[in-house]
Amino acid sequence: MSRKQKRKSPEWQWEQALIDAFSDKCWHDVLDPLYEKFQRWKVGELGHWGMDEAIHEVHRQNQRLYGFFDQRREMIVFLIQYQDQEWFTGWVAEHPPPPGVEVYKPPTYVEVEEAEGEGNKLD
Repeated sequence: MSRKQKRKSPEWQWEQALIDAFSDKCWHDVLDPLYEKFQRWKVGELGHWGMDEAIHEVHRQNQRLYGFFDQRREMIVFLIQYQDQEWFTGWVAEHPPPPGVEVYKPPTYVEVEEAEGEGNKLD
């Protein structure tokens, strides 16, 4: 299948919607606090050095985001599902994958209760 044909596939379109939505979320996570700091700086609640530090921190975060989204597509799709399971669970509930696309299912843990008084015996 050619690259152009693959982009028309439901799988590719779903993955792209996932990447676009997660990218938007990440950029808001990074830039919204900076916007708020600019607002505080504008009214005199934050000094120039505080603003300078905020800009440098956002620059570092932008570099990390660039590195994240500069990976292979398959890795980005996997990492979005794995690293931010809470966000992904909400997103996938509203955007179910097309048939044939497997989504990451986090492991479920079962708590095991010890019988009273047995503790951790080695015998």
